[in-house]
Amino acid sequence: MMDDTRTVEKRKRLKRCSRISGHSRLFVRAGMTLLAVTVLSVMSVGLTLADDQALPAMTISYQNGTITAIYENTLDIDGRTYGLTPDVVMLDEHGDMLDPARLMVSAEVKFHVKKEQSNKIDKMIVTLPK
Repeated sequence: MMDDTRTVEKRKRLKRCSRISGHSRLFVRAGMTLLAVTVLSVMSVGLTLADDQALPAMTISYQNGTITAIYENTLDIDGRTYGLTPDVVMLDEHGDMLDPARLMVSAEVKFHVKKEQSNKIDKMIVTLPK
């Protein structure tokens, strides 16, 4: 008889705890969902702002030129030699990523040089000849 009473009390406690944990699970799920929505919206806003900008608006501080020579680690633009940073961003005229292997002499470019190193290009928009 004593064991039955203890078993009944244990079951009551378990039911009470499961109700509490059910509410806790609901709040955790709601919190995680809110966090995920917030992170995704911040990420999409960050990407949208950069992606939706027209190329001319992005190129205010860019220099214009024509590629006059291409070497292994550098390229000449209008006769001046520039290196490329390891994380250089190269885009075509439509804003799509451009493979550096597609660069060619006589391509028109708009480029941005790093402030610390005036001969290192970190961003470049390339208009390939048709």
